[in-house]
Amino acid sequence: MIKAVFFDVDGTLVSHKSKSVPESAKKAICKLREKGIKVFLSTGRHVNELKNMPAKDIEFDGYILLNGQLGLNSEKNVIFSHPFEKDDIEVLVEIFQKKEYSFVLVNEDGHYMNFVDEMTKIALASVSTAIPPIKEYEGEPLYQATVFILPEQDEEFAKILPKGCKMARWGTHGVDIIAANGGKAVGMQFFSEWLKIAPEEMMAFGDAQNDIDMIEYAGIGIAMGNAEECLKQIADDITTSVDDDGVWNALNKYGLL
Repeated sequence: MIKAVFFDVDGTLVSHKSKSVPESAKKAICKLREKGIKVFLSTGRHVNELKNMPAKDIEFDGYILLNGQLGLNSEKNVIFSHPFEKDDIEVLVEIFQKKEYSFVLVNEDGHYMNFVDEMTKIALASVSTAIPPIKEYEGEPLYQATVFILPEQDEEFAKILPKGCKMARWGTHGVDIIAANGGKAVGMQFFSEWLKIAPEEMMAFGDAQNDIDMIEYAGIGIAMGNAEECLKQIADDITTSVDDDGVWNALNKYGLL
């Protein structure tokens, strides 16, 4: 019996074609909550970004942010956090300051951007996101970084990453960097223990590489029809696309509505 459902945002709940959450997905989430099923947002985004997104008016029982590095309760108060280790931060800041790559550092309150290039503009436009202001790092704990590179650059960039970090690609032009032992599944594990809901009682929806661990952790992992092939290969099921009522169709198929 499914007791909790976790939703990625970009390409899963939010369509960047229509720049909206399909009405069917909103209705489905309301029905889940009416039936006592917990619903969670699980994203690589920062809470400040969610304020400007189409999903901002949907009520959730909790939030997994920054690919599992930060968690909030339904009132959006921090209930868990996993910042980078000090040594890893030093290397990431060095990459940021060298300005060989367009690079973003993320703390609990917001973003630091070193410079903007064409890759940055393309990547952020693809997920309907404003470019962060250029700003020097001020020394706070960091939870995530983002680099704007193509997939064929991943191997080269990985060589300069600190050992305590790993890459989680979310689009053709953008990659998040998180702790090597991090990921959305870490957040799911927290909520599993906090609410005493077993992983097999969870369902998760995603569409990108950074959703792989979440889809694998859940008892039922659903890849959207518009998902990357790597996610479809490991998912328990594949629904229709975000623009073709994928969330509603899958939840209805499994009798949750």
